[in-house]
Amino acid sequence: MFLKRHPLLSYFVLAYLLTWVIEVPMMLNARGVLSVQLPHWMEALAAFGPFAAALIVLGVWQGQTGMRKLFASLCDWRLPGVWWAVTLIFPFVIMFAALLITGATDRLFSGELIRGLWVEGRLFEVIVLGGVLRGLGEEPGWRGLALPVLRNRHSALIASLLLWPVWTCWHLPSFLMRPEFALGAWFGFSLGILAATVFLTLLYDQTRSVLLAAVWHALINIARTIAGSASQDAFFVFAQLMMLAGTIIILYWIFTGRNAKV
Repeated sequence: MFLKRHPLLSYFVLAYLLTWVIEVPMMLNARGVLSVQLPHWMEALAAFGPFAAALIVLGVWQGQTGMRKLFASLCDWRLPGVWWAVTLIFPFVIMFAALLITGATDRLFSGELIRGLWVEGRLFEVIVLGGVLRGLGEEPGWRGLALPVLRNRHSALIASLLLWPVWTCWHLPSFLMRPEFALGAWFGFSLGILAATVFLTLLYDQTRSVLLAAVWHALINIARTIAGSASQDAFFVFAQLMMLAGTIIILYWIFTGRNAKV
């Protein structure tokens, strides 16, 4: 059976299919190509394409054992405190640094940034749709199935570089739904995904936890949006700081010998 012989490729195809079957019509409608109005909540459902794809592939490939292992990793919170701290604190350290560099910390401490998102009606979208549901919908697939397979075959760096373009392009319809995004923004977004991929590989190597990956993913999305709500400059600085963190991790892998297959 093709899926059993090629579980990683099968996962990638299904993750794209289950997400794009919703997001492509929504994108074409937003672009004025099609007149098909889908409910807004379906965009949140599309975020669970990777999760659903992982369950399908694991169910056929490894049976109930593989599915139980995935859910165990997603539900087990008894993990080293230091990695909980890294997961919970790092996104907001990057956010605060971006706001500090661009002189916007007063807007953060005064509550202006959060109030602005509330007034715009975006706070629920930022925290729940763009944060919690994205992290929970994506990470059981990307870090729960794809990354473990790649790490069994490749070093941390090569596994990250292989996963990066697949994860990046999976976002394409969602990105194109927003007409204000252009080619330059896509380039910057892809570099941000590279940095996130590298960081999440490090987190996986240290903990084997899908839960921490999902929490970090949710928080980095929330922190990035808050920085972006301050100014475009803060958004760009946030991205640059993420790239710096990713570069440091890559250097750590190379110079400490922690870059081997697992």
